[in-house]
Amino acid sequence: MFKTMLKHLFPSIKSKKQPNYLYFEKDKVPVEEMQQQAFEEPKNASPVKPLRLASIEETHRQDFYDFLFGQSPATTQHDELSHYVADKIEAVLRKPNTIIEAMPVLPASLSQVIDQLTDENFDTQALLDLIQQEPSIAAKVIELSNSSFYNRTGKEIADLKSAFMLLGSNGLIEGVINGFVSKLTPQSQIYFKQYGNKIWHHSLTTGVISKELINRSLYKKEAAQGYLIGLICNLGDMIIYQLLMEAFSFIHPDCQPNSYAFKELMQQKSKKLTYHIAKHWQFPQSILDALALQVKVTNASMLSAAFSKHPIACFAYEGNIISELIMMLEHNDKTEGEIKEAAEVLLCSGEAKQYVERVLAARVNS
Repeated sequence: MFKTMLKHLFPSIKSKKQPNYLYFEKDKVPVEEMQQQAFEEPKNASPVKPLRLASIEETHRQDFYDFLFGQSPATTQHDELSHYVADKIEAVLRKPNTIIEAMPVLPASLSQVIDQLTDENFDTQALLDLIQQEPSIAAKVIELSNSSFYNRTGKEIADLKSAFMLLGSNGLIEGVINGFVSKLTPQSQIYFKQYGNKIWHHSLTTGVISKELINRSLYKKEAAQGYLIGLICNLGDMIIYQLLMEAFSFIHPDCQPNSYAFKELMQQKSKKLTYHIAKHWQFPQSILDALALQVKVTNASMLSAAFSKHPIACFAYEGNIISELIMMLEHNDKTEGEIKEAAEVLLCSGEAKQYVERVLAARVNS
């Protein structure tokens, strides 16, 4: 997706060798806990950055990136390769339009769905006609209609109209959104062996959990919008990861990438990049506001204050946290006790805390 742009970033480096994509598959080694900054603009590039005491939220985010990439050496010193690549990518991220121009155009079908998220009277047939013009998205809608979550009869669904009859309008929205966003994830099999499959699973789970939290609240009518926000709120992670991996096509593979540098870059830039992409795609202001809140909220006390004005955005924020906690629990990176303790600190709403309680109770009873 970004190869042409990266050729301009790394014009002087040529190598026919393949980069070491398997670096992040190495076994995790116990290391001292790192401290790193989050949601702050980086200062002038420097190979050494001072440590500071991390907040509980920052430590949680760091733990999740450790789960995705494996733990990194406890050092503030970027290796030469990682510092070089991260510095180049960071320069591009300061001008997000450069990245946006290299991304796929938002399909008319998705634009139509987003425009009518709050309109209960949209023209279903017109929408189905639009989706048929996007074969990969239509396939995703049909795939969703055949999932065990929606299709309890086991009868195969093979066309869009039947899919809509089964899914309903909200399910149709989910399928269209899934179809487009999945196209933005790294498609190479080797990518998915590392990180792409995890972040896509995380994105889907965040959308589903956000929708369920909203369905259990006073804002049930906004569940479809909550699903969209939850699904795309980690889009920046997908894009930055793909940028970093494709960059190694232009770097000599003998140097090992230091994942610390990449985690730091994602933590600083991911949410802001997501916002800029959504703004370029002309998402409704309510969705842009919700994505902006994902950048601004850095602790549960801020979340509590924001709930009265931005409940859907706050539920999406909590859905993202819950998805991260559950993934670490399922892969034995966190104990049930640690998940319960983290939920008390990181979550605010009764709906979110009760969701975690149900998950933990289901594990005990299984």
